[in-house]
Amino acid sequence: MRLGEILLELGFVTHEELRAGLDACRRQGGRLGTWLVRLGILNETKLLQALSKQSGVPSVTALELVAATPELRSLLPPAFARRHLVLVFGRRGKVLDVAMANPGDLVVRDEIAKLTGMVVRPYVATEAALAAALAIPTPAGTSGSEPPPGPPRGTVREWREFWRLESTQPELAQALLAETVEPHPCRVASFPDLLPRGEGRATLVAPDLEELGEALASVTHRDQVAELALSWASSLAPRVALFSLHQGRVLGWSVRSEWTVEEDFHTLILPLDRPSIFLNLTKGVDLHNGPVASGEGNELLLEALGTPAPTSALIVPVRVRGRVAALLWLDNGPDGTGNLPVPAVREGARLVGLALEVLVLRQKLRSGARLTESTSES
Repeated sequence: MRLGEILLELGFVTHEELRAGLDACRRQGGRLGTWLVRLGILNETKLLQALSKQSGVPSVTALELVAATPELRSLLPPAFARRHLVLVFGRRGKVLDVAMANPGDLVVRDEIAKLTGMVVRPYVATEAALAAALAIPTPAGTSGSEPPPGPPRGTVREWREFWRLESTQPELAQALLAETVEPHPCRVASFPDLLPRGEGRATLVAPDLEELGEALASVTHRDQVAELALSWASSLAPRVALFSLHQGRVLGWSVRSEWTVEEDFHTLILPLDRPSIFLNLTKGVDLHNGPVASGEGNELLLEALGTPAPTSALIVPVRVRGRVAALLWLDNGPDGTGNLPVPAVREGARLVGLALEVLVLRQKLRSGARLTESTSES
């Protein structure tokens, strides 16, 4: 079930409150649960109850996260933890208790297992609680983990590193656990003379593919590949997305659209043994440029993409060493896909595949170097 449906079923929100949260997601981006807390509609306890029911894993509170020891937090590279909103807060032998904003992300869970060499037991936590706990500085000398895959990042600093936690940990925990308050009414300006998105769209000209290739050449992580690819594709269509393939399943990887709630998209897990629009694309078909048919698998997909539902879509496989690793999606909502530049989109998908292949090769080189070093030491 989608988070909004669960919240309604539990009686935690009204239809009007849910609509306000969804509108905020579509205007500003981000997660539905986070916006409902920001708007004063939910507190952490109720949100965690709903997230736990949706994900099928236990939840962990903000108090438990801020109490995690520096040794546990240092098991994952800080940049990796901040990028994926994950935090190790407990350990029992070779089993790690890991708080995640999206515990259904099987790819991230596999990466954590590879980085630590341990078994991952996922817990769901709120975005605010994870961000606050990850902002607590780790004392120097406690980090013994290796950097994330890829070449050294150099002196470039992520924007999150410039933010510093000003509140004390008890004050922060109290704020996260505060009771809900009645949101303040606000006035919204309207612009009746503007055309809705999709009306009067001219034939699009593809942006510079050479610039996309140059930018992809310097990435160090797969999520950077997704960000660059969707930044490029979003100038072609109002809804663009990347789906990843992992262990016979299609997963919602990354999306850009005011029509899509990111939380619904990221929880999409569509098995390939269930008929869907993706089935033929994973078996050798070069692309799909046409209607989105009805069916159980496609219905799950359309729910994750949000409304208005696409009448047709352009989908191009992203191949890594000849195998489909991801799927690039573009659609115009209720409009058709006749104005989308198919050759340019195919070339963009090819560049994305090359960037992912380079990341795989870099990871293999790093693994080989570590193996050689450990063998020589023994």
